[in-house]
Amino acid sequence: MPILAVSPESEYTNEAKLIVCLLGAGLDRYHLRKPEWGAARCAGLIAGIPCELHRRISIHQHHELAETFEVGLHFKEEVAARASACHVESKPEVDGASRFSSRSVHQLDAIDVHLEGYDYAFLSPVFTSISKPGYWAQWTEAKLRGALALPRMAQVYALGGITACNVDRALEFGFDGVVLHGSLWQSTDPLAAFEAFRKEAV
Repeated sequence: MPILAVSPESEYTNEAKLIVCLLGAGLDRYHLRKPEWGAARCAGLIAGIPCELHRRISIHQHHELAETFEVGLHFKEEVAARASACHVESKPEVDGASRFSSRSVHQLDAIDVHLEGYDYAFLSPVFTSISKPGYWAQWTEAKLRGALALPRMAQVYALGGITACNVDRALEFGFDGVVLHGSLWQSTDPLAAFEAFRKEAV
């Protein structure tokens, strides 16, 4: 089961070092989402991570940084359609290998028709959000299971309220993997929280 993580939006002490530790502890991919940061600040964080790990990082903003770093690209739902035309249909390559591309999805009807050209998508929120109070799924479990049972062109990962207590339910719904956010950054020790999640969930 792939386990991904999305970064905190704000600055986190020694985040570059923590990213290295998380990837070393078994995290499959780290998504860098800093909506208030400029390109230079994001570049500085990526530069603090060993080059051999850059392929396991995806950026949500400042996609031009992919010209400098071997990182993947993630697209918000509202820009994914036009992003497909310029970035995904002709997927950029790094040393002959296709660069990872992913997108966000918040509607069930997007799962089977809007994933062409992407490696995977985040569907959220699956459970009540840990980091965003009052943010929860707008569909029934039956509709979710039905949507995930349909053929699709890319893997779909569960995001939103994911913990060791509900990860089995997420997989039973039909998700291909999970994405951690609040369960990491609401803890006092994100690395310990990840290691505990991985031990209990895998």
